[in-house]
Amino acid sequence: MSRRFFRHGELPLVVLALVAERPRHGYEVMGELDRLFGPGYRPSPGSVYPAIEALQTEGLIDGEVGDGRTTYRTTATGETALAARSDALAALELRTGARLTRGDSIEPVLARFKARLARLSGNVDREAVAAVLERAAIEIESLNGHPTPEGEDR
Repeated sequence: MSRRFFRHGELPLVVLALVAERPRHGYEVMGELDRLFGPGYRPSPGSVYPAIEALQTEGLIDGEVGDGRTTYRTTATGETALAARSDALAALELRTGARLTRGDSIEPVLARFKARLARLSGNVDREAVAAVLERAAIEIESLNGHPTPEGEDR
């Protein structure tokens, strides 16, 4: 019995994330999948194009034909769906080690952090975790050169 690399619903989510990063045609999506997840996963037209078609059917991406190929981009509905699935995307990133979310926002980093710690819930001292997170928040705030004054709500 072969073990599937992606879990149920993950491949379309990854494709949506890749197309949200920038418009791509199908073979660009396959190349990026290979770069991110190879050699453990080898994309094929038989898996990638049905995922693309499903995303189109749901109205999450649309395609524009030009130069003999179709370039896909996310729709507003797709952007909303991707934001709603940020926890699932973070869990996939944590499981695979791939980084699908880029940009200046720390939201993807926080989502991966949350996914990583969620499995510890109930198994660690809540107050100790709160103290560690408070110290981490103070240190992170200092990264911009302007720490939050003591006593100010965070």
